[in-house]
Amino acid sequence: MISSYKIKWSVPKNIGYFISNNKTGLSKGIYKSANFSTNVGEDGRLVNSNIIQLKNQLNLDNISFMNQTHSNIILEASSHDNILNCDGIYSVDKMASCAVLTADCIPILVTEKDATLIGCIHAGWKGLKSKIIENFFEKHSTIKREDFRVLLGPCISMERYTVNDDVFMHLSKYSKRFIKKTSTSYLMDLRHIAYDILSDLGISDVTISNACTYNDEFYSYRKNKVTGRFISLIWFNK
Repeated sequence: MISSYKIKWSVPKNIGYFISNNKTGLSKGIYKSANFSTNVGEDGRLVNSNIIQLKNQLNLDNISFMNQTHSNIILEASSHDNILNCDGIYSVDKMASCAVLTADCIPILVTEKDATLIGCIHAGWKGLKSKIIENFFEKHSTIKREDFRVLLGPCISMERYTVNDDVFMHLSKYSKRFIKKTSTSYLMDLRHIAYDILSDLGISDVTISNACTYNDEFYSYRKNKVTGRFISLIWFNK
């Protein structure tokens, strides 16, 4: 069984969600235990075994993944196994499920009060800079902003996230979310910048995980450059 990170998120009963940790799974060595990415050097057969195990565990017929490149591209998923070239994915197909893979960036899960939509966003500082969050919600302008339900999953904490002057300049609108560390570096509060962007969009029903991916429960690129990716997943319950 793939173990999960537990967080309470108030969503309609026909919406399911799951966030993995790295406590149990089939991955080995530096990828132990539940890596879901085929792009980080692990034997793809082990990754696929983790995916199959999770699909069976959650009774899912398919999972739509993203080939994440820190873009601002949003695409629609279907009820088939897919890998889409984007950093935001959504579906209204009741047989679909959407996944985001992370190891410090924020996994963002999205639905709305009537459960007509599911989606997820991959958001690091580059994605925030290129307005990946804004682009996602602009795709769904017919839904009232107050009707959205959003979960900000585990990501790297401010205490562990040092960035340079360039990052600060790109996101200086949110300067209150930075602390000066040295003459050329800052500590950056990634999760609360994402929260501020959502607030600016008029989205107030936001659940925030305070878990830091730098600890041993998750994968962290900042901690170990060669490492796995954990999965955050949302679907329509059958």
